[in-house]
Amino acid sequence: MASTQRPILCQKITTMLQGKSFSIGDRLPGERRLAEMFNTSRNTVREALCNLESMGYLEIREKSGCYLKNKEGCISWEMLRKRKSIEASRQLVETLYLVVPGLVRTETLRLSPSDISELETVTSKLGEAIVNFDLSMISRVYISFFRSLAEVSNNGYLILLLKELELAAKNLEHAGTGLSEVQIDALFAYHVELFNALKTGQPEQAEKLAKYGLQTFSQMVLPDS
Repeated sequence: MASTQRPILCQKITTMLQGKSFSIGDRLPGERRLAEMFNTSRNTVREALCNLESMGYLEIREKSGCYLKNKEGCISWEMLRKRKSIEASRQLVETLYLVVPGLVRTETLRLSPSDISELETVTSKLGEAIVNFDLSMISRVYISFFRSLAEVSNNGYLILLLKELELAAKNLEHAGTGLSEVQIDALFAYHVELFNALKTGQPEQAEKLAKYGLQTFSQMVLPDS
């Protein structure tokens, strides 16, 4: 099942759980049985269950199974930042794709000399993390660059969102291809070019380079980017 169809499976499972057959605390059928019920793969079922756990519907207990926690679901920043799964990593990257290009394009012409200095400092930290092959630190510093950019906007919603993504990055599974020498060069090269585009006030070029950097970052943390 394609990633675009995953929300449909989540909705089907949610509808099943909200019916009269399930009560809070009940154990769900196993992955194999759910895959048969919804005519899909166990891997897709597993991803859907992880997603429903992040939404507050389920509790996944290691070596025990999935249990109904809340028929209405609930989402909190605390819950989201604790997740450790491929689906959590995928959602974090998707959020960056939705937010970062527009943020970069909008803020490029608003940067003061002190803003540029701050972004340069973060870029240097990213370079150090890459040299040290510290994948967790790379993720946090990479996102902190855009969090610093969000602070320029004085938009509290953007600032909070990027801060939370930065915290959540500590739990990224890093199940992608990892950092090969080529990827190291590409990620840092795109980022340096992005910084230079911001510094020289080129919004369209900055937006393009932000997208290139995100593509490389996705390959690092996702298995099928």
